[in-house]
Amino acid sequence: MANRGKADVELERLNQQQIAWICGVTSRSVRDWADGPRNPDGTYNAQEFVQWFINRTTGTDAEREHANQRERLAAAQAEKVETENRVRRGELMDAQEMIAIWSDVLAAVRSKFLSMPSKLGPQLVAIEDAGVIAERIREEVYAALSELADDSGSDNENASPAAEVDDQSVGGQIPETV
Repeated sequence: MANRGKADVELERLNQQQIAWICGVTSRSVRDWADGPRNPDGTYNAQEFVQWFINRTTGTDAEREHANQRERLAAAQAEKVETENRVRRGELMDAQEMIAIWSDVLAAVRSKFLSMPSKLGPQLVAIEDAGVIAERIREEVYAALSELADDSGSDNENASPAAEVDDQSVGGQIPETV
């Protein structure tokens, strides 16, 4: 230490830009590191700061885990806010609420279709023409589906149908029954 030259003295009093350049970071990063070593006059000792920077960068397992925990917390908080925003915009619903809604819909569909045999049986018992029977069953199925569609729309006045009802069959021709 007896041989201290001008370069040694200059390395003991570096400004923010100089220490940032040595560490390969921005001046703002150096400024934001409140726990970085500084001289009383606000300058930086290169040797002390570089040693601190190496320890900070490599760190102990506990220090790295602490940094990982902060990153995970920040990511979780950002995800929570994004989820809340999507719920507010109506893009997401609570899973239990959806289960309850769909359970009600499926119960109504089940009830409608299970009532068809007892409703249609007496009407169709005397008819021998299979085409007439098939048409009557088809009419009843369409009527039930139409009624279910009307009932499901009562909860949301803003909902619009995916397609207009046009009484045209979907999926090709219906085979003739003999």
